[in-house]
Amino acid sequence: MKEQCEQRLKNADSKCPPQKCVDGDNNTVEKKPEVRQQKANTNLSAQCVVHGNALLYCKDCLDIICGQCEKIHVSHQKMKLVDSSKVAKAKMAKETKHLKTLIRYANVVIKDLNCYLEKQKLHFLDISNEIMERANRLPEGTEHLSHSLLDDIQAEHDSETNRIKNKIAEFNNFIAEAKLLVTNGENIGNSVDEAFLTVQSGAFLKNAASLTLPAPPKECNLYVLTPIITPSDGSALSPEQMIGEFSKIHVPWRIEVQRTASIRPETISARFVTTMCPANDGMVWVVWQWGPEIHLVDKNGDVKKTINANCKVDDICTYKDTLVISSHESKSIKFLNENHEVVKTIEMDRVPRGTTFTSPNEVVTCCVQNLHHKNGDKSSMVCTNIDTGAQHELPCSEHLLQPWRLGVNVNGDICVSDRNKGSIMIFDHEGNLKSSYSGPDTTTRHPLAPHAVVCDRYGQILVVDYTNHTVHVLDPIGRFRGFLIMDTELEKRAVFMGTSSPFSITIDSEGDVWVGNKFGFLTVLKFRV
Repeated sequence: MKEQCEQRLKNADSKCPPQKCVDGDNNTVEKKPEVRQQKANTNLSAQCVVHGNALLYCKDCLDIICGQCEKIHVSHQKMKLVDSSKVAKAKMAKETKHLKTLIRYANVVIKDLNCYLEKQKLHFLDISNEIMERANRLPEGTEHLSHSLLDDIQAEHDSETNRIKNKIAEFNNFIAEAKLLVTNGENIGNSVDEAFLTVQSGAFLKNAASLTLPAPPKECNLYVLTPIITPSDGSALSPEQMIGEFSKIHVPWRIEVQRTASIRPETISARFVTTMCPANDGMVWVVWQWGPEIHLVDKNGDVKKTINANCKVDDICTYKDTLVISSHESKSIKFLNENHEVVKTIEMDRVPRGTTFTSPNEVVTCCVQNLHHKNGDKSSMVCTNIDTGAQHELPCSEHLLQPWRLGVNVNGDICVSDRNKGSIMIFDHEGNLKSSYSGPDTTTRHPLAPHAVVCDRYGQILVVDYTNHTVHVLDPIGRFRGFLIMDTELEKRAVFMGTSSPFSITIDSEGDVWVGNKFGFLTVLKFRV
């Protein structure tokens, strides 16, 4: 029986080649990465061959010009070629870094998809073996029931395998194109020819902007075979009852994590882990019940140090040795040095809530008019220069209702959780709304109630959902990727991650996820992929 099932798996693999996809006409076609080569032309002169003067870059026409030859550019914005090449080089370096991050993210997704395929194979084998065992007890002449059921399961397994392998092919194609762009971008950026670099950077940036990150699968399948139940009246089972029924259940995609610790220091009696941020050596700064104490906690649950902020603490963030505190009580943000002494306090016009670093010398803070939203209240996001204390407000207030927490991903985008609005909003550094997320297409028990938000090194956005007892994982552009689910919960159909009422979240220096809940416990999770 096992051999028959293994043969079915081999047949399924042969039907689903890993690098092939189905087009709109249901024809199987091989997907190949589109090659986008930059044209190498290093013979561009930095001077006009007619007048001998230095060439300029026209920002309106996106072209290199001579101001004397072409009078049409008189009213246009122009730059010296040396300056335009520096700007182009900086933009290319930023885009190249972004592409490398997306490549790392795509590889993580591929590993996750391959892991899912392996588990589906084992699941298929187990359920097929169970059917074969039940078939041995069928009355003579009813063998067709087991054959029909096995065929149905085989068809479902083939379809699911094909779907996932198609998605893997999409991500592999994306990686191939992105790697080619990175190579071309680095080659152009290393050029000393200012005119060549300026011209070719435009083509590079255009190609990079047109490269589309594939959407991750939103759902996975659970195979279910009904159990054999002995009738209470002692009557015999029918052949159909003996073989059982097969069904396929669609559930939101799960990202498997393993719980490595569930801790609550003995010295802590407060409930609600209200905020956290990473420290060194895998430790985390933790605030219970809005402080004023801030505790440095290791993975054994030991408190290594305690700081008294002398005020209620709403949120905390760190960059190297600098610790920043936002306090709704004092309507201020405080900056602490490496000795954890307050060296600067900046008053805020509104009540500060979440705060995080956008660069080594700047923090962004979401601010509200009142702790509890009232009609007509205005909210804002304020950037503060750590060195000068200068502040400016991002032009995004019309999108905010009652912002709560925020995080900055590797692209420099600002991800804001808004509890009253029930959504996550992603803004660029200038405050322009790029995308928003209000929950997956699949139904959860309650609407999204986003609390804390954090971004990992792959650009993924992790969002605590308090009322659904889970953590949403979004891809780098804000699309649903899956729910964090502990390995002990994977066989269940709910989205419960394995810890109740999550309230805060952070990622430590070792890449492990810490989730704090309303009962005061810290759960440390490690990604399985």
